[in-house]
Amino acid sequence: MRRVNLVLATAAATLLAVPAANAGLIGSVTQAVLPTCGSTGHPFAQFGDAHAYYGFANNGFESGSNGWTLSGGASVGRGNEPWLVNGAGSHSLNLPTGAGATSPSFCINLLDPAIRAFARGTTGGDLKIQVIFHGLTGNLTGILNVADLTGTNGWAPTSRVSSSLALPLLTVSAQIRVTAASGTWQVDDAFVDPYINGAG
Repeated sequence: MRRVNLVLATAAATLLAVPAANAGLIGSVTQAVLPTCGSTGHPFAQFGDAHAYYGFANNGFESGSNGWTLSGGASVGRGNEPWLVNGAGSHSLNLPTGAGATSPSFCINLLDPAIRAFARGTTGGDLKIQVIFHGLTGNLTGILNVADLTGTNGWAPTSRVSSSLALPLLTVSAQIRVTAASGTWQVDDAFVDPYINGAG
């Protein structure tokens, strides 16, 4: 089966508004300040991934674009990832070249956040993924460019996209932003591992 290849944009990863001196302070902020994530499951177990993931609101686009911010011609249409890991569904996000979408906010831990989804892109197309971090009042605490995906023209789970950096101080929630830099893309059933090292 052809898969979506993940190229971690390590050299291009840019964390904004995060003074290096704050990195040591992050451990003093406990998980008690996090909102309730809700229940977790193992949607990628059949792909050899035993981590527990949290499905945030409308992560599978079955409520249309509700909660998502769409731009550049992005839309929600028919077509679901074939494994139905989020239950029976029939919709996904459509991204023509230049289009983007930003998810609803979801809870996240201060260390080792990870995201994973399903995507299908035209061969050679490029899908960029960012994580946008927010503080207690909803203020922006940082933006991390985490990955580029290269399309192979078939549905596949993305690799586990994990930040190797500690999050900005007082970060309590995040959003995913996906942008079709080239090619036409579908994205579906995005999940978050909100726990340290996937323990949950």
